[in-house]
Amino acid sequence: MHNRATLDLAIGLLLRELCEERHAMRKQVASVLELTDLGVTRIENGEETLSAGGLILLLSFFQLTWEEFLMRLRAHLPDAESEILE
Repeated sequence: MHNRATLDLAIGLLLRELCEERHAMRKQVASVLELTDLGVTRIENGEETLSAGGLILLLSFFQLTWEEFLMRLRAHLPDAESEILE
């Protein structure tokens, strides 16, 4: 089981990847998640957590199922874990 900091950072890395992959404008993502641009950056960097409500909004906005989200999140766990250990 991974610790919370690793999971938070992996979610941030996935958020960044989804924004780049889907060419989502940062302001639009911030608006959907009801955050500021800085809030999105802080989540991407693992400095802030994405709330449960924010996670539901993210899944809906990017049209991801829970299974797709978990699969993609798992792919980011090694990078997140190594970054946390630095």
